[in-house]
Amino acid sequence: MQAPKPGQPVRGNEEAIIISFREGNKEAFRMVYDQMVRPLTYFVENIIHSQTDSEDIVANAFYKLFHARAGMKSFEHIKRWLYVIVRNEAIDFLRLKNRQRESQHDLSYLETGIEEHVETERVRTILLQDIHKEIEKLPRQRKTILRLYFFEQKNTSEIAQIMQLSPQTVLNHKTKALDALRKSGLKVKWLMEGVPGFAIAIAAAFYLLK
Repeated sequence: MQAPKPGQPVRGNEEAIIISFREGNKEAFRMVYDQMVRPLTYFVENIIHSQTDSEDIVANAFYKLFHARAGMKSFEHIKRWLYVIVRNEAIDFLRLKNRQRESQHDLSYLETGIEEHVETERVRTILLQDIHKEIEKLPRQRKTILRLYFFEQKNTSEIAQIMQLSPQTVLNHKTKALDALRKSGLKVKWLMEGVPGFAIAIAAAFYLLK
């Protein structure tokens, strides 16, 4: 399959996009960037608690990706590669901060906590990304309600007021929407991908879908 030249628009299936991406096509790179920049930034920010530094880490990861693009085999490969890069840079960032704050004696204990925290956030971020995709398939009203629950942390009363519905109607929509997410097989699919932290993944899935 022949890839478009770097300046030409990208059309077609994932294979065509990946070929174009490897060839340096700007539109193909933009498609990857647009899909991954928000979850990656969210992931890093929940680890290091600094929006500016998170954006810098993610920007640097995409810079590295552009120079490593020739070796990318699929979008899944790109996604996993990016998470490894930002994960390592987030850990380095925290280690540097800890060295500035703590004695060397305490550092090994702190680094153990860093690894656990990073893995928990990685699991949570990818799971939220998958949940978001499933939410997008729901009817408009149920989609809006779950967005308010998951991503804006609104409670039932607040959602009822925002949407001008009764609290019971909001609860009914929430129940049906969550039932649809459970039936989508989201948790099973995601847990079978071989993601480390199996126990964390199960706990996160049941917490978010309760």
